[in-house]
Amino acid sequence: MASPRSFAISNSRGSWHAIAIGALLWLAFPATNAVADEVSTGVFYRQDSDTTLVVSPRVAAAKYLQDKMTRVDVAYTADIWTSASIDIRTAATAAVTEQRNQVTGAVSHEFARTTVAANYYFSNENDYVANGAGLSLVQRLAGGNATLEERLNFGFDRVGRSGDPTFSRDLRTLGGRLAYTQNINSTTVLQGAYELIYREGYQASPYRFVGLGGDGLCGGSAVLCVPEVHPDTRMRHAMVLDGRHSVSEDSSLGVGYRFYIDDWGVLSHTGIVQFAVVFGEESSFTFRYRFYTQGQASFYQPVYGVPGPTGFDFVSRDRELSSLFSNRGALAYDTLFELGESGTTLRAAIAAGLTVFTYNNFVGLDNVYSGDLTFALTLEL
Repeated sequence: MASPRSFAISNSRGSWHAIAIGALLWLAFPATNAVADEVSTGVFYRQDSDTTLVVSPRVAAAKYLQDKMTRVDVAYTADIWTSASIDIRTAATAAVTEQRNQVTGAVSHEFARTTVAANYYFSNENDYVANGAGLSLVQRLAGGNATLEERLNFGFDRVGRSGDPTFSRDLRTLGGRLAYTQNINSTTVLQGAYELIYREGYQASPYRFVGLGGDGLCGGSAVLCVPEVHPDTRMRHAMVLDGRHSVSEDSSLGVGYRFYIDDWGVLSHTGIVQFAVVFGEESSFTFRYRFYTQGQASFYQPVYGVPGPTGFDFVSRDRELSSLFSNRGALAYDTLFELGESGTTLRAAIAAGLTVFTYNNFVGLDNVYSGDLTFALTLEL
């Protein structure tokens, strides 16, 4: 039985990045204990009611070296998005179309009881360049019935602003994760994890502007419109507990909880339920539900008044710093085909999801409805 999938603190510039990458990984790389080379491709499509469209294709390959203990992975992902969201409309800016390209490489080696891995990624778009690397160590304990994972991540981003060659800001990230997984018995597995991320540098958006006074909207009756300003440092903590239990020979139930807090005053809770049914030996159907709720950042205000002599230290129009909650449901189906007698297999997977975001105190936006579709193929050689 595969280990339960854990939640992670997102490093992306928008929540849809995390959804896209997570959906592609969920489908394009199904859990397997087989040692085989793989070639995979997938595409993620998302459309929401805030006039944002995202298409994310991905191709990847995995190769085991001759000793079958060393694995090399390479992947390419593109995020192509078009948006005229409320952030853009209230700044009196025309609709934006951009593309982000990311290349990732990883290598891992399995020793008798330990697996060591390293990875690097580079992504680029017209106003943002990101570099990141990670190191991880997974130790198998108690005769293989438990694992301990330690992970360290580094990131260095360069933030620009389209049309302004003089605008350049740095953002540095250091993160770590410690996770322990235990097989309780032959049908139940539990995992606990702690994640820490420290970010230093520019963490606002160069395209968001905050209206002061009036209705708080730059395109409305605001008296003054100023660039968004966020603190330069942020410490983020997340504690996760996941579990999965085999209900019968062909079905399993997974549940998870994540608690998050940071020094910007944001506190959130996430709950997840996942039910999977296996048909025969080669196909499965999965239902997944996720609930998320958070409070607002300490410096966030729906409407900022006209500042006095001292002004404001920080101002924000980031909806992800407001008070909000969301509900997401997703259905996935995957199946495996044998290709001839060579042992080569093809796994096809498709998933569809619907998410409803509700903003409690974000001026100009109450709800966003988002639908997404993911399709993936994995060729196991």
